Amino acid sequence: RLPEAVFVFLLVSLNSLAWAASILLSVYLVTGSFRSPHLSLYFWPSIAVIPLVHNTYTLGQPAILLLALLLGCFALIRSGRSFSGGVLLAIAVAIKAYPLIAAGYFVYQRKWKAMAGLIVGLAVLFFIVPLMFRTPAQVRDDAVVWTQGMLFRFDSDTIGQRPKRAYSFKNQSLQATVHRLFRSVPADGEAKDNWTVNVVDLGFRGANILMLIAVAGLVVFYAVTAWRAPPQGTAASLDEGMVSLIVVFLAPLSFQYSYVWLIFPLTALLYLAVSSPLGSRLRSAAWWGIGGCVGLLALSIPAAKLSNAYANVFLAGLVVFVVLGMILRSGWLKSGNVHSGTAQI
Repeated sequence: RLPEAVFVFLLVSLNSLAWAASILLSVYLVTGSFRSPHLSLYFWPSIAVIPLVHNTYTLGQPAILLLALLLGCFALIRSGRSFSGGVLLAIAVAIKAYPLIAAGYFVYQRKWKAMAGLIVGLAVLFFIVPLMFRTPAQVRDDAVVWTQGMLFRFDSDTIGQRPKRAYSFKNQSLQATVHRLFRSVPADGEAKDNWTVNVVDLGFRGANILMLIAVAGLVVFYAVTAWRAPPQGTAASLDEGMVSLIVVFLAPLSFQYSYVWLIFPLTALLYLAVSSPLGSRLRSAAWWGIGGCVGLLALSIPAAKLSNAYANVFLAGLVVFVVLGMILRSGWLKSGNVHSGTAQI
């Protein structure tokens, strides 16, 4: 058993390395190189979400590590090592379940080798590795208990096993946002006054219907932008940025710190903003996306609980998601005015 100081040092070091890896991989996927002449790409996206990065340290959450693993997955797939990319995503899923949502991207883009790597990796991590410490019956029971408690626990009072925080301002998932705004649930389940922010009360069933419509809208919007052949180079990073945001949106429990994943799509937008010609539509769209995102996140400074209750963090991610999709669909990247990075490992 490690001393507490050593354990904390190792965790802080791991989180810091994951943060550095996330920055470098974001630049790499967007520009095609780890070394970019635009130094702003290395620090401004992180500064935009620095309070969320801080939360990963103080709360001991692995959100940045999961981002680094997902970006590594994208990089490996682009380099032709799809099976290894799938295994890397499996490691992320073994740490926290919600990155599994990215498997839908494998299916939609027909990345079957990556899907095979994901399945093999999950089988090893969930059923073979535990046999080193548990009996087969215990491994089976662990899987059943976890599945019933986390994946299939959803009712009017809780998501998973977090009854006080499931629908609170701290959860910025699409699921929690819709229920908080369209159902009379406490905006802060840990407070004594049980204050609410819902604009109407549709009830549990009505809120679920609206949530499913919203999910379908997100998926259809993404599918429309990626309808043609998978984009290459810089365009691919916009596509992957949208996928990373869908994962955060659709995770049932997506607390504020989960939005450190904005580092990657913000890097893509910032690259377009500084690389496109002055006055171009592409440059304007990129800056509008960055400005809208940062502006919404900044609402947390004067009134954190209230702005979070009205989903400012979720909306910040949604603005970036929509702008990325509009840029991809517009075809502006084909003008040749922006260098399209090609990733090679």
